[in-house]
Amino acid sequence: MIKVLNEWASFVDKKAASLKSWAKNHPATSVYLASALAPMLIMLVVWAIMGMYPFGNKSLMAVDFSHQYISFFAFLKNTVLTGDWSAFAYSFTKSIGGEMVGVLSYYLMSPFNLIYILMPLKYFPLAVFLTIWLRYGVIGWSFAYLLVKRYKGLDKKVWLLPLFSTAYTLSGMLVSYQMNVIFYDAMFMLPILIVALEELLDGAKPYKYMLLLALTMFMQFYLGYMVCIFIALYACYYLEPNLSIEVTWKNRFKNYFQPLLAVLCFSILGVGLASVLLYPVVVNLMQSKGQVGGGMAFAWALQINPLDILSKLMIGGFDTTSGWSAGPNLPNIYVGATSLLGFLFYFKFAKAHRFQKIAAGLVTSVFFLSFVHEFTSKIWHMGQNPAGFFYRFSWLLSFFMVLLAYQAYKQNPKLTWKGVLIGLATIGLSGYYVNSQEYSYIARKQPEVVAEFLKNNGARISLLLALCITAILFYIWKKWEEENKVKLFTSASLLVSLALAILLLQKGYLLTQVTMTMFSWTVVLLAFAFRPKKFVWVLLMAMTFLELGCNAYLSQVTLGYADAYKFSDATISVKRVTDTIKDNNTAGFYRIAGSFAYSRTSPTLLNYPGLSTFSSSLERTTMDHFAYMGDYGINASTQYANGTLLTDALYGVRYYMDYKEKDPAEIEEHPERQYFGPLTTRKDFKETFTEKVYEDSRYVVYENPDAFSVAFGTGVLLQNITFGQNNPVSNQNLILNTMMGQQENVIPYFQAYSFTDIQTENMEEIQNELGQMVYKVKNQHTAGIIRYKAVPKSNYTYYFATPNNLKNYRDKVSILLDGKWLPHNVSFAQKQLWQIAANDEGKEITLEFRFTTDQEINMSDAGFIRADNDAIKAVLAARKEQEMTVTKWTNTRIEGDVTITDDSSVMMTSLPYSPGWTVKVDGKEVATKRAWDAFLSFPITSGKHKIVMTYVPSGLLAGFFFSLISMSGVLGLLYYDYKVESKKDLS
Repeated sequence: MIKVLNEWASFVDKKAASLKSWAKNHPATSVYLASALAPMLIMLVVWAIMGMYPFGNKSLMAVDFSHQYISFFAFLKNTVLTGDWSAFAYSFTKSIGGEMVGVLSYYLMSPFNLIYILMPLKYFPLAVFLTIWLRYGVIGWSFAYLLVKRYKGLDKKVWLLPLFSTAYTLSGMLVSYQMNVIFYDAMFMLPILIVALEELLDGAKPYKYMLLLALTMFMQFYLGYMVCIFIALYACYYLEPNLSIEVTWKNRFKNYFQPLLAVLCFSILGVGLASVLLYPVVVNLMQSKGQVGGGMAFAWALQINPLDILSKLMIGGFDTTSGWSAGPNLPNIYVGATSLLGFLFYFKFAKAHRFQKIAAGLVTSVFFLSFVHEFTSKIWHMGQNPAGFFYRFSWLLSFFMVLLAYQAYKQNPKLTWKGVLIGLATIGLSGYYVNSQEYSYIARKQPEVVAEFLKNNGARISLLLALCITAILFYIWKKWEEENKVKLFTSASLLVSLALAILLLQKGYLLTQVTMTMFSWTVVLLAFAFRPKKFVWVLLMAMTFLELGCNAYLSQVTLGYADAYKFSDATISVKRVTDTIKDNNTAGFYRIAGSFAYSRTSPTLLNYPGLSTFSSSLERTTMDHFAYMGDYGINASTQYANGTLLTDALYGVRYYMDYKEKDPAEIEEHPERQYFGPLTTRKDFKETFTEKVYEDSRYVVYENPDAFSVAFGTGVLLQNITFGQNNPVSNQNLILNTMMGQQENVIPYFQAYSFTDIQTENMEEIQNELGQMVYKVKNQHTAGIIRYKAVPKSNYTYYFATPNNLKNYRDKVSILLDGKWLPHNVSFAQKQLWQIAANDEGKEITLEFRFTTDQEINMSDAGFIRADNDAIKAVLAARKEQEMTVTKWTNTRIEGDVTITDDSSVMMTSLPYSPGWTVKVDGKEVATKRAWDAFLSFPITSGKHKIVMTYVPSGLLAGFFFSLISMSGVLGLLYYDYKVESKKDLS
């Protein structure tokens, strides 16, 4: 046994010596590998502890990754492999249809997405893991590349490179917003781009810079825009020493502003190269996010308390409660103790010009102002507060801080004891402030699991601490080359610290986030009071890696992650259904709705024409229209949950998917399967979707033979309807009456129906300042109940018209229908219509609201609505006679025939309006018009017509033209340089 161990030890020694020799002969490669592998290994450990896939069943998909990105990656895969690239221009998987250039540019231009294209859909959880994990490595490599190329990283203290590369890679925003992996491409491009920028400012040719900037904008235009702002700040900082070179201020300004002007010109050319994609995106954004939220109104008020930023410097300063849903939140700028203090050391110790240090302070001040001032923050976010995930530019400050910290440590700083005392006082005050405030992500005491571990292993821990302190004291008195009084002071400090640590450990305060952060800051301070040797640097590196890993764990562990195996099952099992519908459809144009969905982007995920989506590029008018109809249209998304006979027909909802209820025993037997719950209550869907066209053991599909095609003929009055907010009943009645030409004798197809009784429990009724009767929960320890009852006197379909302000209670209300939980969504923009009964004549309906809130509850505009389905069907049948028969359709081209037999003069479509649509009737182009402020319409005449509708993204030609101009400029520069070099060669 001893022989085997000796042989193994010898083998390890040889391999270590070989590795050391290889690293010495290949210093750059070894540094790049270490800088890439360090964050990757740290994150592997973190994910293994968390039980993430492939170590467990939890996929790294969380929040927007699960709800959005994974569907778009599946869309990319399908579009590329099928060869129908027209979907990149327009797709019917995006709500009821929409431009996809914004989706393409915002989500899909990363080279890492090639993994999704190659990976089978069922293995997408593995692709998610790889694309995130590999990005961590590339970010670490790119920062090391910057330090090697511009800061002589290989000359001395090579071990600093993986240390600071990891600090940037695992900084606060990167690990907190990991679910927004699309941001990571700009994060690994920035260090490479800074190399090219500095070279340009030093007099190099501009081509590398322009191409890298174009590539950054091409891969992620949103963060690329932020990078452009940072480039402007960084260039000013980098050139600051030029203000001291010449004697006269005129020459100083020339040396300073001339390179800045060159950077501006070359930046314009670089961005212009990507205009073929960027300009259509700008046009699309003006139709989507550009129409949402408030404008750039200036105000002096601060949006956050500046001192609260201190909490974001603590280990694990992030959680789901504070993370993104409401704002403004706080900037995620955590970089670890070594980098944070190194950033401060820069202003004292770095070998940089005094003017450059002043400029660094000014750049930092700009970031600080951007954090606390809303108007300045909006500049970074393209003029708007983001819809969650606030301060998306905070990673740029982290980058700047880590870069400055590296420059400080290159000079081997040594703190005076005066500096240490000032630092310790600052640390104490910072910790005291954070601990005195309430932050959902900062725990006051150490976790219960620590207390339990200490209780069971107290003796072992005490022995281990004693051995460690003994070893350190031995090192101090036997190996340390310092004066005895310094050794004595250090020893005493260690013993006092040990006693304090034991006391805090017993009281439950030692391993809290604040205490651990203060400890790490103190260690760094003391290390540089004694000018650290190599051994201390090893300890600092180990502490930094542990600290960054702990922060990553605490920042990610509270997120809700999708189950990897359930995702695979949901996609494969439902895609089999939608693909069968597609293969067997003979009805021409169609859309698919359903009683369930994996996410709002399921149509995009599974590649079928649905009605729901969640995308930052979703057209605002589409969202508004859904809201006008009493459905879900808000926060960059639509969801077809509250369909009616009318909307089924208008949107061409031909098919309806339903799931089969499963026995609990079967669910327990197959934990890897995704068993869906109800998304909505469509009590009437079997009356509308009358023909069963698909069935398997888990799903069933019904067809609506009366669904409209993509377009139908009608009068001009219908085209010009204007809807009112918070009035879906009047809006749908208006459509139906106008379809029938009713303007005076209006028919109430949807009409109010009285409650038979309203009961309350634990509620008091009071009058608000507007004179309305509102409710207040009496006893806050139990729910306050409002119970509505009604008895249908016909077999009509019945709806509950929600109060618009019900959304104010969101997580404070539970709703039951006849004693069972009602599927609903209270995150809406306007009043909704919830279907609660159909064919239930004489059966009492009970709708119960349970509130747990101390707010006033205003239900004054709630009501029951009944719909006369027979009358509605008669109206729809008359319009269906004038519908267009679709003979051929793709994403960007729809062909068909129509025979107008009445006085219809307008073709109404269910296509969201866009100037990119061109319509030809009988081979002649006709003018298009926006109807209902949402849909495409065009003129028609009586008789038989051939209709062709084609789509080209708005701004595509203009973008191509701008890119062509920029390319001409670049080629012109190349030609000029060639001529100059030729003259030099001749001379």
